[in-house]
Amino acid sequence: MASAIRNSAPARRVGRPPGPTAHGAASRDRILEAAAGVFARLGYDRARMADVVMESGLTKGSVYFHFESKEALAIAVLSAKHAQWLDRVRTRLAATPEGVDRLEALLPTMLELHHDDPDAWVIARLIQDMADVPETRPLAAQLTQTWIDDVADLIRGAQRAADATMWIDPPLLATVLVGAFDGLKNTAGILNAGADEANAQLAAGGEVLLTMLRSVLGRA
Repeated sequence: MASAIRNSAPARRVGRPPGPTAHGAASRDRILEAAAGVFARLGYDRARMADVVMESGLTKGSVYFHFESKEALAIAVLSAKHAQWLDRVRTRLAATPEGVDRLEALLPTMLELHHDDPDAWVIARLIQDMADVPETRPLAAQLTQTWIDDVADLIRGAQRAADATMWIDPPLLATVLVGAFDGLKNTAGILNAGADEANAQLAAGGEVLLTMLRSVLGRA
């Protein structure tokens, strides 16, 4: 990090543009989309940079220009997809008034996003794969904690609204909800080869989780 902060501008590689370009940004996005599909299909361990090159339709040089290793590419995919998905969830939940109704809207919102965006399935699988790699485990833990913190905030909002019996610690309940949903998602993915079947089972299981949540909230 320190080497990047100098009084004089660092030497630029031959052929590298002086800054981001529209074409370069488009190529990078194309690589990330291709990599997300490869990681979803093969998992982190089995995926190769050659698979991403083939999937993207770009040259090997173009892919390595943006990402020097599979680890760097996986980190970029995970960070980008996580931020994109988290923003979509926050935006949709913001349309529901704060309180128990917003908390109860969380599961249906997540189910809807999984149905609409197949890449949403990539997040949990890639986080699990990268949690097994010492170099990337901190990032996997950080992103998972972000989800837990967001859900805990929704629970606190329900407490402030004082329209439910909230007897449980928000971070604890949030950890249970995030873990339960991720576990359900992984199970549905294992048991069903097709996306439609997996989404159907995830939706059915989500209804059970919602019923359990309402019981905890005293609204069953």
